[in-house]
Amino acid sequence: MTERLLHSRSPLRQFDASHVCCGHRTPLVLRPYQQRQQVAIASRQSSRHNSVSMAAIPSDIFVMDFDGVICNTQPELSISGYKGAQAYWPDVFANVDSARKLQVLEALARVRPVLIRGYEAMIMARLLLENPASEESILHQWDTVLPEVLQRWDAHPGQLSAFSDGYRNASLIKDRHAWTHKNQLFVGVYEALRACEYPWYVASSKAAHRISALMGSLLGIDLPPDSPRIFADLVPPEERKLEALRTISQRPLVKESKARMHFIDDRFKTIEAVRQTPELSGVAVYMAEWGYNTQEERRRAQHMSGVQLLSLTGFCELLRWGIIMGVDDGCEPAMEEVAAGVAH
Repeated sequence: MTERLLHSRSPLRQFDASHVCCGHRTPLVLRPYQQRQQVAIASRQSSRHNSVSMAAIPSDIFVMDFDGVICNTQPELSISGYKGAQAYWPDVFANVDSARKLQVLEALARVRPVLIRGYEAMIMARLLLENPASEESILHQWDTVLPEVLQRWDAHPGQLSAFSDGYRNASLIKDRHAWTHKNQLFVGVYEALRACEYPWYVASSKAAHRISALMGSLLGIDLPPDSPRIFADLVPPEERKLEALRTISQRPLVKESKARMHFIDDRFKTIEAVRQTPELSGVAVYMAEWGYNTQEERRRAQHMSGVQLLSLTGFCELLRWGIIMGVDDGCEPAMEEVAAGVAH
């Protein structure tokens, strides 16, 4: 992930997570950026002055992945995977020089799109150390490669998972600042989330205590691990995230308001599973193109009915204003757009 997509700004003030948005949705109509922005902001500001009852009714609700959408956690996971593997298989990693270690870490970043469970980074690190050419098979055949190497090495997923979690938790406890520094927000997300007036939830395969720690350290948002806004440890994601979306859709805030639910994820298989579930047909689905996915997966998502390939800029606009500038959804222009001379 390039440096320009990352942002490590420290939080400035405590975020009030209790408030929800108000007002109506502005149609997603193709307009010049600056004019659309002015109209959108004016519309949202006007709606804030509506009655209290209106303010309690959200028009939009967001459900977002954490890794690869809100935060770039790949550096921490890759480093933990390498060091964890080094501690678990010391003989295999003996006498590895710094240049070779760097090559393995760079390869771990490239195969990140197929990783689901944290301990898989340990297995990938060993595979890439022993055979650099294994990168292609990891990226394209991981579902087959993983059980094969586990059997060949006589390794057990439960033991590896416990070891990996223990190592990462120890790193967090030993030096929270150093651990946090290995995770960085994507550019613009800090400002967008803190300005977001819509209810939002996190749905992730990541452990709840890690999500909570990073929310506090990077965003200044106090979300305890047991917060009803955090859906964590969702593995396998193509099953558990569907359950999370169903649960959220039945909560009174969503069900009674008939708010539009937006789901943003970076994993193609998860996006595909949501789109293939009839009962979730009303959910607006977006694939985060800045996240952990491949060019081929982005191409497939772009041609999938009911899925929008979302840019980082578009994501931040969506959180801030409930609209994406420059997107044409076929809606008629809003009255305030016509009055402002944006639409004709």
